[in-house]
Amino acid sequence: MNNKLSLEQAPVNPGRRRWLARSTAWGAASLLAGHQAWAQNPYPSRPVRLVVPFAAGGATDVLGRLLAKALEPGLGQPVVVDNKVGAAGAIGATQVAHAEPDGYNILMGGVGTNIVLEHTMPDLAYRPQRDFAAVASICNVDYVLVVAQDSPYQTLGELLADAKKTPDKLRYMSTGPLGPLHVAMEYLGKLSGAQMIHAPYKGEAPALPDLLQQRVDMGMMTALFTRPQVQSGKLRVLATLSAQRMASWPEVPTVAELGYPGFAAPIWNGFFVPRKTNAQVVDRLGKVTVAQLQAPELKNLLEKQGVSVTAQGPEAYEKFLQAERLRWQQMIRESQVLTTS
Repeated sequence: MNNKLSLEQAPVNPGRRRWLARSTAWGAASLLAGHQAWAQNPYPSRPVRLVVPFAAGGATDVLGRLLAKALEPGLGQPVVVDNKVGAAGAIGATQVAHAEPDGYNILMGGVGTNIVLEHTMPDLAYRPQRDFAAVASICNVDYVLVVAQDSPYQTLGELLADAKKTPDKLRYMSTGPLGPLHVAMEYLGKLSGAQMIHAPYKGEAPALPDLLQQRVDMGMMTALFTRPQVQSGKLRVLATLSAQRMASWPEVPTVAELGYPGFAAPIWNGFFVPRKTNAQVVDRLGKVTVAQLQAPELKNLLEKQGVSVTAQGPEAYEKFLQAERLRWQQMIRESQVLTTS
């Protein structure tokens, strides 16, 4: 004989029955209250702050301002760019990570702030996976290696050969120590045997005068920022850090093509908010961002500047981030940036 009781047959203590009823009613009331609050105070009801963690005038800032303006019609509120500069983006990222999770503080993040710095800065005041929710991917940004037009180095091979022959003779700039560009160049140094001195700057715009005066020998800058300088005869481009040649600048070879197969340092940007931000707010921001990025006018404008639009929503972007963490963790280990900084 089967002595087991089904759920329907099992006796329920009267006190527990009353507790379950109250809990169910409380849960339903809380859910209803949440929807009512959302309906009464639709997001956003005031201006939204977009934190760009790099200097005004640089490529990330230019991109951020374009996107801020593009988001305003979809959100129905002003989007105000706030440059919080320093520590390879960590200062601005920290502010957003610790901000109120209400959707009014957005980080213009990227591979540095949201992957690399966690592994290169032991005292980082936030943890990307713990403290941020992904809103939307924006784009892949083409970075190039450049020298002054009157530099003695005509090719990347010549520059690396000199840096290998005479260690610590040459200096290269990046936008901050311990960030992805620092990792990428040290990784290339390991592959080539070249040894150069890292000269960190707070942004591309502040670094340009020193690069033009050859106080630094090579720069890693975005195609968006660099192209006008090349066209005006101030800079010369040697290679792109991307895995493939740039659609907007196809004559520029990849580093991999120039003798370092497998080398690629993809740099990308995306929007992030504090982790505990309401899911409806994250979804709203993601949908508005993706819709604006897919609009032909903005998409074409960005791609002409060497920016490849990706436009992924929160779920797809989270999956992309998982794969990118593995890629950059390997580069960080092999470049040994932490021990050389």
